[in-house]
Amino acid sequence: MKGMTHFMSGLAVATFFARAVHMAARGGNEDAQSSFILVLGAVYGIMPDTLDFKFGQFFSLADYDIDCDPNNPNPQKMAEQMGKAMEEAFSKNKLVKVQLYPMQLGADLWRQYVIKFDGETNEVVIVINEIVSMSQVPFLGTEPKENRVGRYKLKIGKMLETHGRPSAVDIMSGPQFGFKREGERILVEFLPWHRTWSHSYILGLLLSLPVILITYLFHLKYWYLYGIISFLGFAIHITEDLTGHMGGSLLWPFVQKRYNGFCLARAGDPRVNFSVVFLAVTVILFNLDRFTVNVIHLKWYAYYSIFFVVPFIIYLFFADRFDIKLQQKEGIASAEGVLKKYNISGQDAVDEIKEEEDTVE
Repeated sequence: MKGMTHFMSGLAVATFFARAVHMAARGGNEDAQSSFILVLGAVYGIMPDTLDFKFGQFFSLADYDIDCDPNNPNPQKMAEQMGKAMEEAFSKNKLVKVQLYPMQLGADLWRQYVIKFDGETNEVVIVINEIVSMSQVPFLGTEPKENRVGRYKLKIGKMLETHGRPSAVDIMSGPQFGFKREGERILVEFLPWHRTWSHSYILGLLLSLPVILITYLFHLKYWYLYGIISFLGFAIHITEDLTGHMGGSLLWPFVQKRYNGFCLARAGDPRVNFSVVFLAVTVILFNLDRFTVNVIHLKWYAYYSIFFVVPFIIYLFFADRFDIKLQQKEGIASAEGVLKKYNISGQDAVDEIKEEEDTVE
């Protein structure tokens, strides 16, 4: 989920503690040093991703870089490079990381391409897509008319893809993939540096200890509460991430494996992020009120029914109605859209693409 979503979730968790709400409410007067206690939950709520994207990714060095000419892209060569890296991981039984780079055509123009690891056919498929703007809006009709698809069928090993969907590479930076052997299969890891050590409940507990120590040394009241809220903010982030495809290394450093998520939602889905933020705001307002001024004279179930459940159902209704229009606006710049449109998982995908282009012309 997005940073703001985790931030609001961490803040919402902190407001469940009446003592913390009281401390924050009177912090501007007699106990100013306690006014930040609720914010600790929010700060620790975004900390796992901060550790990854501000620090962790820069220590994950790739074994191979795939950086092609944006004016003359060669998807077949790209697919072969990716496939051979996977075969090396299998044959040498080691982790092999490949870094993909975007194709920049101008100050705000980028050539998008899509990569799919097709487990059914055991192939790496790369599709060169349209030119997009910095806001990722496609310029329809700018896709290559030929040499658009590259595919490489693995000669050894059977790929195991856990990301759950194709990946689009367009603006700013490209993803990194990690490959390693697991038995007779090749595990495909999307962003191998992400949601590993930083997404651990154990690490969250360890990082909350300095907060407890500092507040104790400064003789703050309820010093232990600062640590509890910090840990819960960290933990709610990891728990929310488990709803997606990528989970986390939940018990690092004791268990370093990155567990898969429950695949219930996509981390970047705006509807999911909006829904969680909306719920967090609803919770925050209710908790702040019931622990302070108490002007909401409703039972908790009536409050959440009126201010969350009913609006949420209405939102889902209209979101579903406008979803088709949103997909049309995105066009085939959507990673899933282009592969579905051209049936990339089939053996005759290249022929189908050529036939459709001929029909359009």
